[in-house]
Amino acid sequence: MEKKVWIGLLLILIIVYSMSISGKKGSIENAVMTVEKSEKFKTTEIETAIARVEKEFKGFTNCEMTKLYYDEEKSNIEINHYLIENKNVKNADKKDFIVLYSDFDVGEENDQNSGFMPGSHHKDWMWLLKRDEFWKSWEVVSFGV
Repeated sequence: MEKKVWIGLLLILIIVYSMSISGKKGSIENAVMTVEKSEKFKTTEIETAIARVEKEFKGFTNCEMTKLYYDEEKSNIEINHYLIENKNVKNADKKDFIVLYSDFDVGEENDQNSGFMPGSHHKDWMWLLKRDEFWKSWEVVSFGV
């Protein structure tokens, strides 16, 4: 009987701990998505990259995305910088990279451990993605300002 009580208490502690660290997930519901015409990608390729960023953003505790967009000229400049700075990226092809940009707000009650200042606004937050050669899916390589 005593063993069941300890197991029950342990389960309760795990549940309470999980709830305390989970916080409010990043919100994308009200974000304005903008995709300009591209010579490099099909619209569906850009939309797939957007979906990957949206998924990643949900891990940003108590943040709300207001805008997510693709600007081909800015994207190409950032990709060139990335490839120059990271010469160790083997067989890198510029067509396998895309940079998206987002604006988002951080909630007033945001945990300082998230790395964001509570109540702050971030503009032109960069998301660098690389297309997986085999699966042809996008993976976030880097993000930030």
